[in-house]
Amino acid sequence: MTPAEMAQNWTIGYSDMTNNSFTTVSYQINGSESSADSYHYSGADKLASFNIFYKPYHGYIATIVCILGIIANMLNIVVLTRRNMISATNCILTGLAVSDGLTLVAYLPFALRFYCLYGTEVSPERNTLGAIRFMLFYACFSVVVHTVSIWLTVTLTVFRYIFIKHPRRGTVMCTLQRAKIAVFLNYVVTLIVCIPNFVTITVQGSPMMAPDNSTYYLWFVQYKLDNAVDNFVYKFNFWIQAILVKLVPCVGLTILSALLVRTMKKADRRRRNLKMKSTMKSAERESSRDRKTNRTTRMLLVVVFLFLLTEFPQGILNLLSGILSHFVEEVYWPLGDLVDILALINNCVNFILYCSMSKQFRDTFIDIFLSQCSKNMKRFTLVPTSTKSEI
Repeated sequence: MTPAEMAQNWTIGYSDMTNNSFTTVSYQINGSESSADSYHYSGADKLASFNIFYKPYHGYIATIVCILGIIANMLNIVVLTRRNMISATNCILTGLAVSDGLTLVAYLPFALRFYCLYGTEVSPERNTLGAIRFMLFYACFSVVVHTVSIWLTVTLTVFRYIFIKHPRRGTVMCTLQRAKIAVFLNYVVTLIVCIPNFVTITVQGSPMMAPDNSTYYLWFVQYKLDNAVDNFVYKFNFWIQAILVKLVPCVGLTILSALLVRTMKKADRRRRNLKMKSTMKSAERESSRDRKTNRTTRMLLVVVFLFLLTEFPQGILNLLSGILSHFVEEVYWPLGDLVDILALINNCVNFILYCSMSKQFRDTFIDIFLSQCSKNMKRFTLVPTSTKSEI
């Protein structure tokens, strides 16, 4: 099924955009309700059953994840921008925390409105013009900030690979100024690349008849497929999202991560050989610096691994959606909410990784927050006067 046919075969009545995809509650194939015998893929009926089971809980789970994730990313930004934490790597991590936080900020009202407050079924109260206009904004905004997060992860891995592969050149090539430029370009270029996504979707109303014979409208976000130009833009945007936004960075990160691990092993062997020839004092200094570098690199590799764990399957699903007939409505849509919650969780976990794997981050966090809390506690704690004790 072509991308244009995918949109034309949607059920008019309920379609929501989440991240880079539309999800539906009522699945129909060529305008008729799907039964177990009408599915084209083995296990598709089980996926549909899973979606029906999970969807009522998704909004509440997503709301909790978003609130915790927003707080976690705010803490990341505060700690990573301290004077003692300023570096090229932390600059990129700060940009990543901003984009992850914005993704969660955008998803929170979406989950509350279209899952929690008015349920998941289409209704006049749920599908108002104002609400669907917000959905249109969310559909565009979330794609931009999520894409920024993806490519900032790639930028981070490239910087780290250069620094480990060429330590002397890395100090010159991977400077703080260049990291700032890289973060800025990621935001600007992503905004430009996502322009086709902005122009290919719109708000449309479907007239309905009320019991008193009055007419009212239910509003939806739909793709614009009115002419040949709209169809071309839709197809062009689909392949940009599937390949440039998903598969290319995922494949690139996989290759870079493998090269980074190999380079780390070579660097370790080289350093061990140098230590044998250097003085004891110099060896201890080099060893301390090497351990810190390796801890940082391992932490970033875990960040990349968790990113690939959530994004690579979604990239493959996106690609198959444009190649295989009936794949969207039978496989991709039922997995839409699950894909979303995994992506949201991935936007939250970096704070835990930084605290558990970076002593400098942990010490800075304690110095900023816990030390101040400790001082405030001491102000209100009564210290008993000391008394002499007998020997």
